[in-house]
Amino acid sequence: MAMLSDDIVRKDPLGAAIHDYYRTGKDSKIQVFINGKRDEDMLASLFFRNYQLMRGYERLALRYAKGSVLDVGAAAGCHSLILQKRKLDVTALEISPLACDVMKQRGVKRILNESIFDLKGSPYNTILLLMNGLGMAGSEEGTLKLLKHLKRLLAPKGYIIGDSTDILYNTMNAVKAFDSKQDYYGKVEFSLKYKGIEADPFKWIYIDPALLAELADKAGLHCDIIHRDANFHYLAKLRAI
Repeated sequence: MAMLSDDIVRKDPLGAAIHDYYRTGKDSKIQVFINGKRDEDMLASLFFRNYQLMRGYERLALRYAKGSVLDVGAAAGCHSLILQKRKLDVTALEISPLACDVMKQRGVKRILNESIFDLKGSPYNTILLLMNGLGMAGSEEGTLKLLKHLKRLLAPKGYIIGDSTDILYNTMNAVKAFDSKQDYYGKVEFSLKYKGIEADPFKWIYIDPALLAELADKAGLHCDIIHRDANFHYLAKLRAI
C-alpha cells in the first residue's frame, strides 16, 4: 500500500475505513451523524460488495452503462471493477486519496483523484452517480450546477444514471415541509467518524423526483425515472434535450 501522510488520514474517515478493511480484512463501523444526531452505522465492507450483493437498482444501473463510463464517487471501486470486467472503458473518480490507493491495488485501471467540478475530461457515454449520488451537490443550486457540468461531460446521445431517495415520508410534518418559507426538507448535513478520525460536516440533498425533473429541465436535460422501490428510493436516467 502507498504511504500516505497522517494529515490526509486525519481528514478522511471514510477513506481510512476503506483502507483498513482492504489491508486487514476486518470490518469496522463508520459512525454516521445526520444534522448532528447519530444515525445507523455503515460498515466498511459495504464498499467492497460484489455483483451478487448489490441491490436491484445498482444492477439495473450497471446494465445501462455503455461505452466510456465515468463512475463518480467510486469509493473502493466495486462498480468500476464490474464494468471493467465487462470490457467497458471506465474512469473512477474519487476525492479520497486513501480510497484511490485501494482502487489502484484492486486493479482499477483509470483513477482520477479530484472533484467532479474540476473534471474537464473527454466526453463520456455514461456517467454514474450511485449510492444516492444525485445528492452530492448538497442543495438545489448546487444540483443545478452539477447537472449543467455533467451535461458538458456527456458524449452525444450519452446519459447520466443516478439515484436518490425522497425522504418526505420520513419527516414529522409533511405540510410544514412544503411551506414555501421553510428550507427544502431533503437537505441534510452529514458527518462521519471512524476510530477517532472525523472530517468536517458536509451538505447532502435527498432530492425528490419532481424537483430533480425541474432542475434537469433548467440544465437542458430530460429526466426519466427508470426504477422505484418501496422505500421511496428511485433511479433516474438523464439525457440532453
